[in-house]
Amino acid sequence: MPFILTRTKSIPISYDPLYGIQGIRDQDVITVGIHNTGSTSSACVMRDGKVEFAAAEERFNRNKHWRYFPQLAMERGLAMLGCSVNQLDRVAIAWNPAINLAGRFRAGFSEWPAYPGARLYSNASQILTALHAKPSGGTEQRVELEGGRSITFDYVDHHLSHAAFSYLPSPFEEAAILIVDGYGERASTVFGVGRGPTIDILRRDNFPHSVGSFYSAVTQHLGFRPDQDEWKVMGAAAYGDPEPYRQAMKQLISLHDDGHFRLDLNLFDHFDFDSPSLLSVEGKALLGRSRVPEDEMEQRHFNIAAAAQERVEEVMFHLLKWLKQRTGLDAICLGGGVVMNSVFNGRTTLEGPFSRVHIPFAPDDSGNAIGAALVSAQRATATGKTLRAPVSPYLGPEYTDAEIEDLLRRYQIAGEKQKNPAKTGAQLIASGKTLGWFQGRMEFGQRALGNRSILADPRDPGMRDKINASVKYREQFRPFAPAVSEHSAHEYFEIPETAGSPFMERVFKVRTAKQAMIPAVVHADGSGRLQTVNSTMNPLFHALIEAFRAETGVPVVLNTSFNTSGEPIVQSPEDALRTFFTSGLNALILGNYLIEK
Repeated sequence: MPFILTRTKSIPISYDPLYGIQGIRDQDVITVGIHNTGSTSSACVMRDGKVEFAAAEERFNRNKHWRYFPQLAMERGLAMLGCSVNQLDRVAIAWNPAINLAGRFRAGFSEWPAYPGARLYSNASQILTALHAKPSGGTEQRVELEGGRSITFDYVDHHLSHAAFSYLPSPFEEAAILIVDGYGERASTVFGVGRGPTIDILRRDNFPHSVGSFYSAVTQHLGFRPDQDEWKVMGAAAYGDPEPYRQAMKQLISLHDDGHFRLDLNLFDHFDFDSPSLLSVEGKALLGRSRVPEDEMEQRHFNIAAAAQERVEEVMFHLLKWLKQRTGLDAICLGGGVVMNSVFNGRTTLEGPFSRVHIPFAPDDSGNAIGAALVSAQRATATGKTLRAPVSPYLGPEYTDAEIEDLLRRYQIAGEKQKNPAKTGAQLIASGKTLGWFQGRMEFGQRALGNRSILADPRDPGMRDKINASVKYREQFRPFAPAVSEHSAHEYFEIPETAGSPFMERVFKVRTAKQAMIPAVVHADGSGRLQTVNSTMNPLFHALIEAFRAETGVPVVLNTSFNTSGEPIVQSPEDALRTFFTSGLNALILGNYLIEK
């Protein structure tokens, strides 16, 4: 039996959380990052301080928004590095339970553990609740194994994980940091500053006052799933008028001169975890009867969505203004689930108050697997070297042509090998066909960035309704993203000269003169959630867009995730084939192989 030694390290918020434990070997350190404290669990694998793999568990077990331990994702990542769980040095979990233990003493949890493993936290709870200084940054447990090896479990503050993933891979040497989500441990909103490899926390605003909870409550009231379908509300907002519900939103969430915001807790039940409703009876009365998911969207529902979206943007700009005044910096890194709101992201890029804005490819909780691993790996370096470096979103599995060919042979599916799949794909799209596009390493995050995508012709005004109805099987008001060659983005979109949107993370207006040219990707308010594509980050997808330009004169394609409603984005060639044959897709390019119906 292993001997267990638990070592707790509580890091004050003024402490540099990216340095710390010295003397740990600096080479061949294998770190796994884990997020499993909310929707869409994920795993990241790092070797020697480099992010080598990251993926959500849902892609492997095919259960959308899977929230439990990411066993399959972790095993796949380790296998890609040629190692197993037996070679792990560190496991970074993006939640610090010591912060929760150090609150109100709960005798039922601490006096007599329900099973022996609970002693890992039950005795600590007795002590932590009596401390004057509360745990903050991180907690460590080291388990000594037979044979002299040990494994360290590093519990990283939820919002520090967000901040690390947002700031450390950013291009800035110094930047303000704003993290806004539902909650993590106790906080819901965290303000910080990054300088070099250091992250300092300036302020924490605590749950139940939460921008994310506000937006989730409205999401639920409109008949959608909270913590999953908020982007449906964002999409619906373009069809609404905020005026009828503007005052109600100000009652739900108010702004204060000191840079804070407050929810009217009489109108919410989100802090009662036994209540099925996030709004109270009074809150529901304020907004009118809740929509049942099966009901059609009425105009009042679109108006509520528009008012909620407007209020979220007002609150976020309120927080940005405080942070700008506090720091005086011109660059900001954003993170947290609320930053999945690409309409706000586009506005703050255009309007400030920060002149430079960085948003990672997975600002939601799933990205915390990477953030926690970055923090833990940095702590483990003996030399104090910085692990700051850009991180590509293409971090998942990939499949060879030999594997694809073998699969097609086993299933007796005819596939024609292409010398130039990008040119073939462009020609298919230009001819009006909907195309499944499966290439290279799978993207990490909730958005398809050209490796697990469905592509179509943006010039066809009926294409959006066609894909929603016969391919994606989803609501007709949902928009699709334009993927545009980076050097042509300013020609088609009202985007700053120095800005891009490589992760499909920002919404900008489509230039009026171009809207009639690409109607399938123009939303009701004349906007598009664009992805700017270059030959460095994704050369094959860029080649397809350029081939489409050669065919049509338009450097834009419609890009949406390769999945149907209720399904995770495809991970494997088998997933791609199953989705292809059970949807209205016309063609599939699987690596270099073309399959048509």
